Amino acid sequence: MKSSRRQADRSRMIPPAAAVLLLLGMALVIAGVAADMPTLPDDGSRRNQYAVAADDLYKSPLRLLLTPGGELLYVTCEGTNQVLVVDTESRVVVDSITVGRMPFGLVLSRNADKLYVSNRWDNDVSVVDLSSKQVETTIPVGDDPHSMAVSPDGTTLFVANLGTNDLSVVDVPGLREIKRLSMGMAPFDLALSPDGGTLYVSNQYSIPVPFRTAPIVELTVVDVTDQLVRERRRLPSTTIGQGVAVSPDGQFAAVALELPKNLIPETQIYQGWMVTYGVALSETRAGGRTAYLLLDEPNLYFADPYGIAFSPDGQFLYVSSSGADAMTVIDMQAVRDLLQVNNGRITISDELISIYARHLGLSDEYVSARIPTGYNPKDVVVSPDGRWVYVANRLDDQITVIDADAQRVAGTIDLGGPRIVTTLRKGAYLFNYASISFQKQLSCNTCHPEMGVDGLSYDIAVDGGMGRNLVDNLTLRGIAETAPFKWTGKNPNLQRQEGPRAAQLFFRTHGYTDDENEAIVQFIEAIPKTPNRYSDADDPLNEFQETGKEMYERAYDNMGRYIPKSNRCITCHPPPYGTDRLKHDVGSKSDHDWDGVFDSPHLTNIYQRPPHMHDGRCYSLEEIWTEFNPDDTHGVTNDMTKDQLNALIEYVKTF
Repeated sequence: MKSSRRQADRSRMIPPAAAVLLLLGMALVIAGVAADMPTLPDDGSRRNQYAVAADDLYKSPLRLLLTPGGELLYVTCEGTNQVLVVDTESRVVVDSITVGRMPFGLVLSRNADKLYVSNRWDNDVSVVDLSSKQVETTIPVGDDPHSMAVSPDGTTLFVANLGTNDLSVVDVPGLREIKRLSMGMAPFDLALSPDGGTLYVSNQYSIPVPFRTAPIVELTVVDVTDQLVRERRRLPSTTIGQGVAVSPDGQFAAVALELPKNLIPETQIYQGWMVTYGVALSETRAGGRTAYLLLDEPNLYFADPYGIAFSPDGQFLYVSSSGADAMTVIDMQAVRDLLQVNNGRITISDELISIYARHLGLSDEYVSARIPTGYNPKDVVVSPDGRWVYVANRLDDQITVIDADAQRVAGTIDLGGPRIVTTLRKGAYLFNYASISFQKQLSCNTCHPEMGVDGLSYDIAVDGGMGRNLVDNLTLRGIAETAPFKWTGKNPNLQRQEGPRAAQLFFRTHGYTDDENEAIVQFIEAIPKTPNRYSDADDPLNEFQETGKEMYERAYDNMGRYIPKSNRCITCHPPPYGTDRLKHDVGSKSDHDWDGVFDSPHLTNIYQRPPHMHDGRCYSLEEIWTEFNPDDTHGVTNDMTKDQLNALIEYVKTF
């Protein structure tokens, strides 16, 4: 009361005219500030605040494709929506082709007169006439198309759709998709067998598994002629399966992947008990066995393996480590000896396979060389004669050229991006480089591939000790305006999230310097959400989504009972981001939680990032309001009909 009286007394001390002038001045200041404040784009990022001209000019090469004779190298550049054409003899860029948004995969037609390019943000494939270097047409496919392959007869194009978990089968003469095949979770890369009869598909995320069990990546095997899935091979205790390649003799499919230990308390990072990186070698025969070999050493890790390729004679296997700026060369004869391969069969025991999968002291037996690359190496291709290995370095706009015989760098190919390093570019490098962590064990990208999620829940082993307060990983896309962070909401901003917290809990090092911290915060806040396939800014909600919106905002249930404001979906998850940025108890506390109060997560593109809930207990959105909402404490949903619940979920997907 005394404080209020003092404020009232002070207000009476200001003369009326002066008060008017003060109010006018304040209004002008507020108007000026409002005018200066940047308008947030629909993608939820702050890129328009941080980006400079150079940020739009970085090439950011991802995927590579050599012509059959090796004379030309095609390079997809996601930063400029281009395909660059490189003359491999002169090692210079000789042409460029403008394609769709965020281009990724590349494949040539059978007679090499057409180039197919998948465009991740347009959900289509550009058909490029190589004589004119122009896009002739585009073919709609699934969501977020990645790698592609063409059947030996040239009549069928296969496209891995990461966003819809399927494989588009495209009729090439008709330029249309004719069907889709269900894959694992987030199909990423494709590799044809030498005879062209079988297609191997790597999948980035684990298939749904029971809560608190090890993840399982699927290696999907497709019959090219029949256009059917022939086998779904499970790769247990693995995740982030990206590059895939088939040995020239056709005996093995190799997948670059991670072997996480997310079920073990993360404080054990010093003992290597957080994540390891390796290659799965899977026999191509039906029902074949799979062995795992680590790229890591006891005190040094080779984070985030990505590209993978065999030499034409099958003697070597090349694997890029995008978090360590290195290429690992694996001696395949040493691998065959270790696994006691006989006629394409791994003959060591299951027990030895299990031991080798976690053996940090084995890599010396089969690693022939570690070759430094540029920043953030991605795709790898080998010249038809086996003489040269090309590596796309995404964050320095160059191609590393490796002399395969000497196993050393022979040169680089400059793709022409800016030479200056902007704050956002610096942040991107810090995000992707594992040097910040103890023994280079992990980068930010390890848990957030492509700035999204790895689909795992972790035992952070803090705030209650080991085995308590398990946390689901959340996407970084479109989070600029969704503070606070962490499920407990204890980090008010990203500066703290990526500073002291990351250093203490994840990296086990001194962490980022102040300048580095600011660079990585700006980088994360500039990450946009991807286009949402369930909503279109130009089209209103469909009838089903409108019903869902009614359920989302309703004040009365189906029996006419009043729903308190605190228990309505829209209260905790208001538009545009689907979060009120506050903490609530929605009855989700489990035996492994100390507390039941959690920060409201944002809902933007929520369909892209299962599992759900604070501990990752739900693999579907439906489970949130059925199995795990028995008492209507997480919104009133038990009175809903099946159609109403489905409509609610479809509406939530539009955020």
